[in-house]
Amino acid sequence: MNEQPDEDRVSKLLDNFFEELQAMPDKDVLAGESPQAVRARAAERLARALQEAGRRRMAAARIQAVHVNKAPVKPVSVQEARDYIARVIEDRNYTLAARQLEEMPESEILRLYQQLRELDDDPGSAR
Repeated sequence: MNEQPDEDRVSKLLDNFFEELQAMPDKDVLAGESPQAVRARAAERLARALQEAGRRRMAAARIQAVHVNKAPVKPVSVQEARDYIARVIEDRNYTLAARQLEEMPESEILRLYQQLRELDDDPGSAR
């Protein structure tokens, strides 16, 4: 059984391929194509690879954001949310629109409450 880790074997294989490629004459490497055509094809492949890598990083970030933000949230009543928002307004660390809390729809009250709680839970947030 081979005791060498797969990474080392792959690394040695790539090193050998690279050395072989360097030793080959240019006309054999290009296989009848112009250097500009080979360069253009390589640039296009690199651009596609970078684009795909960006897509994969974005997908991973979305998954991470979903898992990180899945902390259990204690349900709060609309009245508790209104009371909390009223305390925050008096605190003057936040600026809020001069709209009366009684005029706001319940969904807006709960959304505003959630945003303020997230700001309070974020130690690096600037108020």
